[in-house]
Amino acid sequence: MTNLKKFFTKHLTTILLLLIFIASTWSLYTRQFFRVHDYTHGARITEMAISLKEGHLPVRWSPDFGFGFGMPLFNFYAPLPYFVAAMFFNLGLPLIFTIKLALYFLPNLLGLIGAFKLGKKLFGQLAGIILAATYTLAPYRALNLYVRGALSENWAMAFLPWVIYAIVSLANHLTNIKAQKRYYLLLTLSLAGIILSHNLTALMFIPLSALFTFIFYLKNNSFHLKKTITKLWPVVGIYLLSFMLTAFYVLPSFLEKDLTKIDFIFSGYFEYHHHFLYIRQFFQRNWGYGGSAWGPNDDISFFLGWGQILSLFAITILFIKFILQNKNKPKDIVKDKKFFYAIVFGCFSLLTLFMAIMKSKFIWDRLELLQYIQFPWRWLTVASLFIALLAAFSTIFFKHNFYRYAYAIALLIFTMLNASYFRPEKYLEDPSSLYYSDQKLIQQEMSGVLPDYIPVQMADEKILKQLNQELPQVWVENEHAKITSYDFHVDRSYEKLVEVNLSDEALLNFKVAYFPGWQAELDGEPTEIIINQEIGNIQVLAPKGTSKVGIYFSENTPARKIGDSLSIIGLIIFFLYFSPFLETKHKSKSKAKN
Repeated sequence: MTNLKKFFTKHLTTILLLLIFIASTWSLYTRQFFRVHDYTHGARITEMAISLKEGHLPVRWSPDFGFGFGMPLFNFYAPLPYFVAAMFFNLGLPLIFTIKLALYFLPNLLGLIGAFKLGKKLFGQLAGIILAATYTLAPYRALNLYVRGALSENWAMAFLPWVIYAIVSLANHLTNIKAQKRYYLLLTLSLAGIILSHNLTALMFIPLSALFTFIFYLKNNSFHLKKTITKLWPVVGIYLLSFMLTAFYVLPSFLEKDLTKIDFIFSGYFEYHHHFLYIRQFFQRNWGYGGSAWGPNDDISFFLGWGQILSLFAITILFIKFILQNKNKPKDIVKDKKFFYAIVFGCFSLLTLFMAIMKSKFIWDRLELLQYIQFPWRWLTVASLFIALLAAFSTIFFKHNFYRYAYAIALLIFTMLNASYFRPEKYLEDPSSLYYSDQKLIQQEMSGVLPDYIPVQMADEKILKQLNQELPQVWVENEHAKITSYDFHVDRSYEKLVEVNLSDEALLNFKVAYFPGWQAELDGEPTEIIINQEIGNIQVLAPKGTSKVGIYFSENTPARKIGDSLSIIGLIIFFLYFSPFLETKHKSKSKAKN
């Protein structure tokens, strides 16, 4: 019994973190799976896996979406979660297990550890556990995981606490060069991870993280503005480096978006002004599995969480008490770190919640870039972190350990109640009916679920779906010409080479949607691509008789060339700057072993 007690005492933190992790993933410990709003994960993993097997990097083209005509899915859709998942899938893991491992377990664990380390860094071990619990078990994460299926957003959320952790650590290690490099590395990778996981989360969070950095550095430099700006330049460089590393994706996704049918997200159901929240919705426990709608009666919940509400109530009372106790010492109040953290985390929490409610509509109306976020309630992504930081911070107001631990236990129990939301509506009898790697099914059944990035000149979805069933891989429409024979020498997602015999000169049609970047060759020589005006696919003028006609997808657009070049330069800078640090760390470990 004594040994058991010692074990639990020694490993209590690990046990609690493990319980929090299990509470956020308990619905996954079964062979069954479930339906979510966005159930295209299996198809996305498959498309990424196909391109990686063919040796393409960066992956941009999806051969099967777009009803078999293809579309530039990963030119616009953040690739990191599906890159990781595809690596597992290509190793031979079953698709459902891959989804669970790569898109649920890994980001949950990454976010949990990051939140714990951040809370511990700021306020100690107890606060680390509270931050890990309130962030990992935020109901909005349950909404993403088990209702919406916003798994890319969940991946991005996993990096948020690491960014703040790196910033806080850098501000506290301004004179330690080795420590600085370690945290610069962490900040670089975390920022890049957010951008490559979910660009809309990056749009919301990265400007706020830059503001947080400035405020935190300002405080650590005794509010000396000039000194703060001088210290901040290396961090500015890290932000620029993160952008450079991800430019291969960021620039094309932004500059080439008008070449697709993405504009439909700004009309009808997807118009942003239909999806603002009302303040009371933050406190209503009306958990559902429907959709978001205009007004306060959505069929999904935006409840902040039991522990989160308790902590907000507690921090308000404790902060007022703190002010009243020190009302005769206003200078001491301002200098106290409790005042600083309360103001910073409180303002960031209020700002992010404000951006989700109707009162912020005037900002959305004026900032067109914000409208790409589609749903104002997506700001709960960022609000979840700052509310969790307030919860962790609230523990330091108690001077007496008994009250501190009693409060923390109560807060932890209330937060664990949120685990009831981390479950699907129901399990599927046959998960393979929605999650599959069959390319024909992806073409016919899944393309209609994800039509966002079909090239703008392509025909209507219904027409494309019908043509996919009727048309071969190559065909001619000239009544005087016929394909007497054809043979695909190369038939891959990014490249097709066919040897064709025509009875007369004709436009040879490929069952491939045209998008800038596709190029053509005729018998090894570059030739012009002609766009089929009726369908939008690629045509190449081929002569009578036997010829070899090829098409291939390249990086020849300005946005991709510039983006790729910036990323290559960024990689060179990254390795030149961080490699000596990694080498030094390796040497120190070797010396320690010896």
